[in-house]
Amino acid sequence: MSDNGLRSLDDVPRRVLGTRIRLVRGDYHIGADDVALHLTGPGNIIFASLDGRRSVADVARLLVAEFGIDQEEAIADVREFLDELTDRGIVE
Repeated sequence: MSDNGLRSLDDVPRRVLGTRIRLVRGDYHIGADDVALHLTGPGNIIFASLDGRRSVADVARLLVAEFGIDQEEAIADVREFLDELTDRGIVE
């Protein structure tokens, strides 16, 4: 897990400049160092929402609306995914 640990709901994550991003058939493909990630489902929605304006809480609400999960589960999913992307140098 990143040094950020559990993110505040008010944190506004954003993509790191220079990350290679391709949108193929509605799915994001991200190049980070020598690893490529193919995002689908919730990961796709989370990554697409990282515009430097939406907070962690805002992103979680998008998952609640799209998948009908409860707010706490959505927050946990967003935090975990953002920590993984932060560890890979894709999000800050």
